[in-house]
Amino acid sequence: MFKVGDKVACPPHGVGVIEGTEEREVGGRKVVYLRISLVGKNMSILIPEAAAETSGIRHILSEEEIAEIFEFLSETPTNISEKWTVRHRLNVDRLRTGDIKELATVVRNLSFRAKDKDLSYSEKRMFEEAFSKLSEEIALSLGEPVKKIKQRIRKILKEVQK
Repeated sequence: MFKVGDKVACPPHGVGVIEGTEEREVGGRKVVYLRISLVGKNMSILIPEAAAETSGIRHILSEEEIAEIFEFLSETPTNISEKWTVRHRLNVDRLRTGDIKELATVVRNLSFRAKDKDLSYSEKRMFEEAFSKLSEEIALSLGEPVKKIKQRIRKILKEVQK
C-alpha cells in the first residue's frame, strides 16, 4: 500500500512523491484519491486510492535495483532488428509496460544502435523520453541531481563495446 511521502513511479507520467489524499464525490460516492506531485514538472496527478495497486504505480527503485540497472546498461545488446518498423513496435511495447528493465532496454538498445547509424527522428525522441524517465527515477531514489545521473548513464552507455 502507498502512503504520504512515498516516492513512486507513475507510468507514463514519470516519478513523483505522494503529497496527500483528497476525498471527492463521484457519481454520488465518496472516492479517496492519492495526490502525486510529479518531479521536474509543475503538476500533480490524482489516482484513486482503491486502484493504486492496479494502475501501474510502483515504488521507485532501491539501491540494489539501481546497481542491477547500471550493470544491465553496460551489457552489449543482442538481436536488435535492422527493420525500423519492428524496432519501433518493440520499443513502443516496452515503454507501455512501465517496467524499469524494459525502459532500460530501450535506452541501451537505441544508444547502441546510434553508434553505427543515425537514429530516426521518432527513435531519437523515444530515446530522450526513456533516458529522462530512467534518469529521473534513479536521481529521486538516490537523492542526487538528475544532471549527475544523466552523465553517469551516458558514461556507461559510451563504454559499451561493439
